[in-house]
Amino acid sequence: MRKVFIVFVFALMLPVSAAHAGEGDAILTILLKKGIINEQEYRAIKEELKAGEEEKKVQLNTEIAEAIEYNKPEEKEEGWTDRINLSGLLEGEYRWRKRSDISNRNSGSASDLYLRRFELGLEAQLTDWMKAGAVLNSEWIGDEVNSGDEKITVDEATITLQKEDFPLYLVLGKRTQPFGVFENHLVTDPMTQDAYETKRVGVSLGVTGPLGLDVSATLYKGEEQMDHLVDSGLLEVARTGAPMDDVTSYILSASVSPLEDHLMFFLSYLSEPGRGKRNSTVNVGLSAAVPGLEGLRLEGEYMKALERETFEGLGETFKEGVFSVTAAYLFNHSEGHEDIGGATLFERVTHLFEEPMELAFRYERFDDDDLAEKTASWSARNRYSLGVRYPIYKDEERGLTAFIATEYRYTDYRLHSSLTDMRADDNKELYLKLGVGF
Repeated sequence: MRKVFIVFVFALMLPVSAAHAGEGDAILTILLKKGIINEQEYRAIKEELKAGEEEKKVQLNTEIAEAIEYNKPEEKEEGWTDRINLSGLLEGEYRWRKRSDISNRNSGSASDLYLRRFELGLEAQLTDWMKAGAVLNSEWIGDEVNSGDEKITVDEATITLQKEDFPLYLVLGKRTQPFGVFENHLVTDPMTQDAYETKRVGVSLGVTGPLGLDVSATLYKGEEQMDHLVDSGLLEVARTGAPMDDVTSYILSASVSPLEDHLMFFLSYLSEPGRGKRNSTVNVGLSAAVPGLEGLRLEGEYMKALERETFEGLGETFKEGVFSVTAAYLFNHSEGHEDIGGATLFERVTHLFEEPMELAFRYERFDDDDLAEKTASWSARNRYSLGVRYPIYKDEERGLTAFIATEYRYTDYRLHSSLTDMRADDNKELYLKLGVGF
């Protein structure tokens, strides 16, 4: 009996791991075969070992659960500061022009140094279905050519109502309204943006759907697009008459992305009250990645006037159009092109972080519908731009970046035969930029 007791105590002291439990069973089996213990004692010892093993497992699981609970980080209640996103952009530029005066073929070169833009944006997610944003802006600071100054204006200010996974949305406020995408990979803005950007207070009601579908209708007051076209520097005309005093301008816009971030089509139609006749314009375009070359992107956009008022002193209407196409290659680019749209601050800052070193070429053509020839004036015709942008610093965790960029731009102009002796028919420009974004 003493031997049985010794074996029993020894067996209970064995560790309860699966491996050691198997060894204990083997020892008991040997003892049983040698006759040291009988069948009843064998079963009794087995039951004691099993009970001890289960008790150890329960105790171990309890200790593990207590450790997990003790080390779990405390959940902090989200404060209002966690709902705010601050963005900013500061860009300094140097510009060289072959001719200081495009109207004088014999004028010498000129250069300028100025701050192209300073922007500070604030976006607040007020609830899961409402957000608000505002951007303060000052442009062309110290640039006499564009009459820049240090005045700070409200460039954007919007309220957006949209709940996640709910198709309807509403946007109220001042922004670049949804006519044109104006994707930009260079220092200077594309011709399409120079001529047709429509930044005005308006209200948009839209609906989203599968394949990136986005359809919206926008209502605003004024003749913003026509004023922008006349002041674009692409043609020489003047408007006559008094502006309308009602909210009768509207935009119909749609876009779809059948291949997620690899292909997007967009279409929009704009109509404004004119001086005696409504002005309407259509916009079509695409943004595409080239299969097999993830870093290469093609952006194309075409604007065409469908109806136009009669400009001051003219007896007929002219329906101009602008075509712009860009090929951009992003070096060391491994991820998709998340969003497109080069007009708003938040989209431009997103691209600065998303895109590494970038080389881009852009070709643009302005069709004046024979305006220069019939009015003995001038208009821009072709524009070629080649540029590169390189990030010199990037901290994605803190959301900081700095970059340098350059662009060479050549523009040729249409001239009436009576102007060839006094006006230049082309111009060359060089731009250098240093910028920081956050």
